[in-house]
Amino acid sequence: MQLNTQPIEKLSKRTDGLLEVHSIFHTIQGEGPFCGTPCVFVRLTGCNLQCPWCDTEYTSSRMELSPKDILRTVQALWNKGHSTAPAPGLVVITGGEPFRQQLAELFTALVDEGFYVQVESNGTLPPSPFEYNLVPSFRSGVYIVCSPKAGKVNPLLASEACCFKYVLESTSMHPDDGLPLQALGHTAHPYVARPPEGSPVPVYLQPMDAQDAYTNSQNVRAVKESCMKHGYIMQLQIHKLIGVE
Repeated sequence: MQLNTQPIEKLSKRTDGLLEVHSIFHTIQGEGPFCGTPCVFVRLTGCNLQCPWCDTEYTSSRMELSPKDILRTVQALWNKGHSTAPAPGLVVITGGEPFRQQLAELFTALVDEGFYVQVESNGTLPPSPFEYNLVPSFRSGVYIVCSPKAGKVNPLLASEACCFKYVLESTSMHPDDGLPLQALGHTAHPYVARPPEGSPVPVYLQPMDAQDAYTNSQNVRAVKESCMKHGYIMQLQIHKLIGVE
Protein backbone atom coordinates (compact mmCIF):
# COMPACT_ATOMS: atom_id res chain seq x y z
CA MET A 1 0.00 0.00 0.00
CA GLN A 2 1.43 3.37 -1.02
CA LEU A 3 2.01 5.73 1.92
CA ASN A 4 0.61 9.25 1.92
CA THR A 5 3.50 11.75 1.72
CA GLN A 6 1.49 14.95 1.18
CA PRO A 7 2.91 17.65 3.48
CA ILE A 8 1.14 18.96 6.57
CA GLU A 9 -0.34 22.43 6.15
CA LYS A 10 -1.16 24.75 9.05
CA LEU A 11 -4.36 26.69 9.67
CA SER A 12 -4.85 29.20 6.86
CA LYS A 13 -4.40 32.86 7.82
CA ARG A 14 -5.83 34.29 4.59
CA THR A 15 -7.91 37.44 4.96
CA ASP A 16 -8.83 38.02 1.30
CA GLY A 17 -11.88 35.73 1.38
CA LEU A 18 -10.48 33.30 -1.18
CA LEU A 19 -10.44 29.55 -0.61
CA GLU A 20 -7.81 27.11 -1.87
CA VAL A 21 -9.67 24.44 -3.82
CA HIS A 22 -8.31 21.18 -5.20
CA SER A 23 -11.31 20.14 -7.33
CA ILE A 24 -15.08 20.38 -7.73
CA PHE A 25 -16.99 17.49 -9.31
CA HIS A 26 -20.36 15.75 -9.57
CA THR A 27 -20.58 12.29 -7.98
CA ILE A 28 -22.41 9.99 -5.54
CA GLN A 29 -21.66 10.40 -1.84
CA GLY A 30 -20.16 7.07 -0.85
CA GLU A 31 -20.21 7.15 2.94
CA GLY A 32 -21.65 8.83 6.04
CA PRO A 33 -25.24 9.91 6.75
CA PHE A 34 -25.97 10.85 3.12
CA CYS A 35 -24.49 7.69 1.61
CA GLY A 36 -25.91 7.04 -1.86
CA THR A 37 -26.99 10.65 -2.44
CA PRO A 38 -26.08 12.42 -5.70
CA CYS A 39 -24.01 15.46 -4.82
CA VAL A 40 -21.35 17.94 -5.83
CA PHE A 41 -17.99 17.49 -4.08
CA VAL A 42 -15.89 20.52 -3.22
CA ARG A 43 -12.46 19.20 -2.28
CA LEU A 44 -10.30 21.79 -0.53
CA THR A 45 -6.50 21.64 -0.52
CA GLY A 46 -4.24 20.85 2.38
CA CYS A 47 -4.52 19.02 5.68
CA ASN A 48 -3.18 19.69 9.17
CA LEU A 49 -2.50 15.95 9.57
CA GLN A 50 -0.58 13.44 7.50
CA CYS A 51 -2.30 10.07 7.82
CA PRO A 52 0.04 7.43 6.32
CA TRP A 53 -2.76 5.36 4.76
CA CYS A 54 -4.94 8.20 3.50
CA ASP A 55 -5.93 7.34 -0.09
CA THR A 56 -7.12 10.84 -1.08
CA GLU A 57 -5.09 13.21 -3.25
CA TYR A 58 -5.61 16.79 -2.02
CA THR A 59 -2.48 18.78 -2.92
CA SER A 60 -1.69 18.32 -6.63
CA SER A 61 -4.09 21.05 -7.77
CA ARG A 62 -4.70 24.43 -6.08
CA MET A 63 -7.20 26.99 -7.35
CA GLU A 64 -7.93 30.24 -5.52
CA LEU A 65 -11.70 30.76 -5.67
CA SER A 66 -14.17 33.02 -3.89
CA PRO A 67 -17.30 31.52 -2.29
CA LYS A 68 -19.34 33.00 -5.17
CA ASP A 69 -17.01 31.34 -7.71
CA ILE A 70 -17.49 28.01 -5.95
CA LEU A 71 -21.26 28.50 -5.80
CA ARG A 72 -21.45 29.19 -9.55
CA THR A 73 -19.44 26.04 -10.33
CA VAL A 74 -21.58 23.96 -7.97
CA GLN A 75 -24.77 25.29 -9.56
CA ALA A 76 -23.52 24.56 -13.07
CA LEU A 77 -22.54 20.99 -12.18
CA TRP A 78 -25.79 20.36 -10.33
CA ASN A 79 -27.95 21.69 -13.15
CA LYS A 80 -26.00 19.74 -15.77
CA GLY A 81 -26.13 16.50 -13.81
CA HIS A 82 -29.75 16.73 -12.66
CA SER A 83 -31.78 17.87 -15.65
CA THR A 84 -34.96 16.28 -14.29
CA ALA A 85 -34.32 17.33 -10.69
CA PRO A 86 -33.24 20.99 -10.86
CA ALA A 87 -33.82 21.79 -7.18
CA PRO A 88 -30.57 22.27 -5.23
CA GLY A 89 -29.33 19.24 -3.35
CA LEU A 90 -26.26 18.01 -1.44
CA VAL A 91 -22.83 19.64 -1.50
CA VAL A 92 -20.00 17.78 0.26
CA ILE A 93 -17.06 19.88 1.42
CA THR A 94 -14.03 17.76 2.10
CA GLY A 95 -10.25 17.75 1.80
CA GLY A 96 -7.70 17.39 3.22
CA GLU A 97 -9.11 19.13 6.25
CA PRO A 98 -11.81 21.67 5.38
CA PHE A 99 -11.68 23.60 8.65
CA ARG A 100 -8.07 24.51 7.92
CA GLN A 101 -9.80 27.37 6.06
CA GLN A 102 -12.65 29.69 7.07
CA LEU A 103 -15.87 28.37 5.55
CA ALA A 104 -18.72 30.43 7.01
CA GLU A 105 -19.08 32.62 3.90
CA LEU A 106 -19.15 29.57 1.63
CA PHE A 107 -21.73 27.86 3.85
CA THR A 108 -23.95 30.94 3.69
CA ALA A 109 -23.64 31.22 -0.09
CA LEU A 110 -24.64 27.57 -0.61
CA VAL A 111 -27.44 27.43 1.97
CA ASP A 112 -28.96 30.71 0.78
CA GLU A 113 -29.32 29.10 -2.68
CA GLY A 114 -31.11 26.06 -1.25
CA PHE A 115 -28.23 23.56 -1.05
CA TYR A 116 -27.61 21.50 2.05
CA VAL A 117 -24.00 20.87 3.01
CA GLN A 118 -21.98 18.09 4.57
CA VAL A 119 -18.49 19.01 5.72
CA GLU A 120 -16.17 16.14 6.67
CA SER A 121 -13.54 16.91 9.31
CA ASN A 122 -10.84 15.01 11.17
CA GLY A 123 -12.04 16.84 14.28
CA THR A 124 -8.79 18.43 15.41
CA LEU A 125 -9.65 22.04 14.50
CA PRO A 126 -12.56 24.23 15.62
CA PRO A 127 -15.38 24.61 13.10
CA SER A 128 -16.02 27.86 11.28
CA PRO A 129 -18.62 29.95 13.17
CA PHE A 130 -22.01 28.82 11.86
CA GLU A 131 -25.28 27.28 13.03
CA TYR A 132 -24.89 23.57 12.39
CA ASN A 133 -27.65 20.95 12.14
CA LEU A 134 -27.58 17.71 14.11
CA VAL A 135 -30.37 15.74 12.37
CA PRO A 136 -29.37 14.75 8.80
CA SER A 137 -32.86 13.51 7.95
CA PHE A 138 -33.95 17.17 7.70
CA ARG A 139 -31.55 17.73 4.78
CA SER A 140 -31.18 21.47 5.20
CA GLY A 141 -28.37 23.71 6.38
CA VAL A 142 -24.90 22.44 7.26
CA TYR A 143 -23.85 19.15 8.88
CA ILE A 144 -20.45 18.20 10.31
CA VAL A 145 -19.31 14.59 9.98
CA CYS A 146 -16.44 14.02 12.40
CA SER A 147 -14.01 11.30 11.33
CA PRO A 148 -11.37 11.29 14.11
CA LYS A 149 -7.77 10.48 13.28
CA ALA A 150 -5.97 11.76 16.41
CA GLY A 151 -6.32 11.08 20.12
CA LYS A 152 -8.42 14.19 20.79
CA VAL A 153 -11.28 16.00 19.08
CA ASN A 154 -11.85 19.74 19.41
CA PRO A 155 -14.69 20.03 22.00
CA LEU A 156 -16.64 22.62 20.00
CA LEU A 157 -16.49 20.53 16.84
CA ALA A 158 -17.54 17.41 18.77
CA SER A 159 -20.58 19.24 20.13
CA GLU A 160 -21.62 20.35 16.61
CA ALA A 161 -21.08 17.00 14.82
CA CYS A 162 -24.16 15.18 13.52
CA CYS A 163 -22.30 11.86 13.64
CA PHE A 164 -18.90 10.23 14.08
CA LYS A 165 -17.36 8.08 11.36
CA TYR A 166 -14.46 5.65 11.78
CA VAL A 167 -12.25 3.62 9.44
CA LEU A 168 -11.33 0.26 10.95
CA GLU A 169 -8.41 -2.07 10.32
CA SER A 170 -8.99 -5.57 11.69
CA THR A 171 -5.63 -5.62 13.50
CA SER A 172 -6.30 -2.30 15.25
CA MET A 173 -9.62 -2.74 17.05
CA HIS A 174 -10.26 -1.98 20.72
CA PRO A 175 -11.49 -5.16 22.43
CA ASP A 176 -14.07 -3.31 24.54
CA ASP A 177 -15.89 -0.91 22.21
CA GLY A 178 -14.97 -2.33 18.78
CA LEU A 179 -13.69 1.01 17.47
CA PRO A 180 -10.21 1.61 16.00
CA LEU A 181 -7.09 2.04 18.08
CA GLN A 182 -5.67 4.04 15.17
CA ALA A 183 -7.20 5.42 12.00
CA LEU A 184 -5.36 5.35 8.66
CA GLY A 185 -2.09 4.76 10.48
CA HIS A 186 -2.06 8.12 12.28
CA THR A 187 -0.66 8.13 15.81
CA ALA A 188 -3.25 8.51 18.57
CA HIS A 189 -2.78 8.32 22.34
CA PRO A 190 -4.05 6.24 24.00
CA TYR A 191 -6.17 5.58 20.89
CA VAL A 192 -8.22 7.52 18.36
CA ALA A 193 -10.78 9.87 19.94
CA ARG A 194 -14.29 8.63 20.74
CA PRO A 195 -17.57 10.56 20.69
CA PRO A 196 -18.21 12.55 23.89
CA GLU A 197 -19.61 10.45 26.71
CA GLY A 198 -23.38 10.25 26.43
CA SER A 199 -23.42 11.62 22.87
CA PRO A 200 -26.69 10.67 21.11
CA VAL A 201 -25.33 10.97 17.56
CA PRO A 202 -24.87 7.84 15.40
CA VAL A 203 -21.52 6.17 14.80
CA TYR A 204 -20.61 4.90 11.32
CA LEU A 205 -17.93 2.25 10.90
CA GLN A 206 -16.30 1.26 7.62
CA PRO A 207 -13.42 -1.07 6.69
CA MET A 208 -10.10 0.43 5.68
CA ASP A 209 -9.23 -0.11 2.04
CA ALA A 210 -5.81 -1.78 2.24
CA GLN A 211 -5.73 -2.35 -1.54
CA ASP A 212 -5.26 -6.05 -0.85
CA ALA A 213 -8.13 -8.51 -1.27
CA TYR A 214 -7.36 -10.73 1.72
CA THR A 215 -6.68 -7.85 4.12
CA ASN A 216 -9.81 -6.07 2.93
CA SER A 217 -11.89 -9.19 3.60
CA GLN A 218 -10.55 -9.29 7.16
CA ASN A 219 -11.34 -5.61 7.63
CA VAL A 220 -14.90 -6.12 6.37
CA ARG A 221 -15.36 -9.07 8.72
CA ALA A 222 -14.11 -7.04 11.69
CA VAL A 223 -16.45 -4.15 10.90
CA LYS A 224 -19.44 -6.47 10.49
CA GLU A 225 -18.78 -8.14 13.83
CA SER A 226 -18.22 -4.82 15.62
CA CYS A 227 -21.42 -3.30 14.23
CA MET A 228 -23.50 -6.33 15.17
CA LYS A 229 -22.09 -6.33 18.69
CA HIS A 230 -22.10 -2.60 19.43
CA GLY A 231 -24.86 -1.23 17.21
CA TYR A 232 -22.73 0.94 14.90
CA ILE A 233 -23.83 1.61 11.32
CA MET A 234 -21.77 -0.34 8.78
CA GLN A 235 -20.66 1.27 5.51
CA LEU A 236 -18.61 0.08 2.55
CA GLN A 237 -17.51 3.21 0.61
CA ILE A 238 -19.99 2.62 -2.18
CA HIS A 239 -18.34 5.20 -4.44
CA LYS A 240 -15.50 2.71 -4.87
CA LEU A 241 -17.90 -0.16 -5.52
CA ILE A 242 -19.66 1.74 -8.31
CA GLY A 243 -16.47 3.26 -9.76
CA VAL A 244 -16.86 7.00 -9.11
CA GLU A 245 -14.51 9.43 -7.41
